[in-house]
Amino acid sequence: MILKIKDFVPEHTFECGQCFRWERQPDGSYIGIANSQVVKISANSDNITIDGCTDKDYELFWRKYLDIDRDYSHIKTSINVNETMDKAIKFGSGIRILRQDFFEALISFIISQRSSIPKIKSCVDKLCRLAGEEICFDGKKYYTFPEPHKVAALSEEELRAIGVGYRAPYILKAAKEVANGSISGEELQNLDTAAARERLLRLYGVGDKVCDCVLLFSLGKYDLFPSDVWIKRVMEEEFKTKAAKHSGENLFGTYSGFAQQYLFYWRKYNNA
Repeated sequence: MILKIKDFVPEHTFECGQCFRWERQPDGSYIGIANSQVVKISANSDNITIDGCTDKDYELFWRKYLDIDRDYSHIKTSINVNETMDKAIKFGSGIRILRQDFFEALISFIISQRSSIPKIKSCVDKLCRLAGEEICFDGKKYYTFPEPHKVAALSEEELRAIGVGYRAPYILKAAKEVANGSISGEELQNLDTAAARERLLRLYGVGDKVCDCVLLFSLGKYDLFPSDVWIKRVMEEEFKTKAAKHSGENLFGTYSGFAQQYLFYWRKYNNA
């Protein structure tokens, strides 16, 4: 499938810290797994090619997952409040916020606590190999993100063996609550942002940053401004505030999540 899409650069979207199951290939394309499907996405100017995706797959899943129908030009104009934002927007001009599976985002961001992106990717991949389903694409084996009941059935020892460390009991508790229906993406989707945060923060091992990332990257709560070490640095250095989350949400409002991604990507990778 070949699509003509503005404001979408695979590298920007898949390397901006919001997802952990997309891998860059030697030719610059990205192979990723979502919704039990494997696809390869590559870009040439405004043309995006999705290999392994049928028309039906695209309409039922990938169109929403890749946030194809959103007008990012309007968002960029709305949040371009100063020179810093202008630089950040230009640096990560092809970022789109993905609509990821709630359970996958929840477990992935629990794993992300106090960890680097390569380490997070490694742990998530090992979890998928441990409890996911094997699928093949282009002659290679890949693994789906495991269902909640399969993660809930694992032991702390099995989880610690894949490198998640102290997060093992957090993962098990979260998986059990999703598996038994105590919490769901559908429930949180139907709540306003404040109520959704309050509910998700009740989960053992879920703090402010994890909560905000899960709600932003899986349920489209775009008025959130997740704050980590990179965001705290850029907000203090460029916006002269130590209250990163509060200041970001006040400044960018309903587009806070988009602004956060541009700023994070620019601050973390601009000097790389």
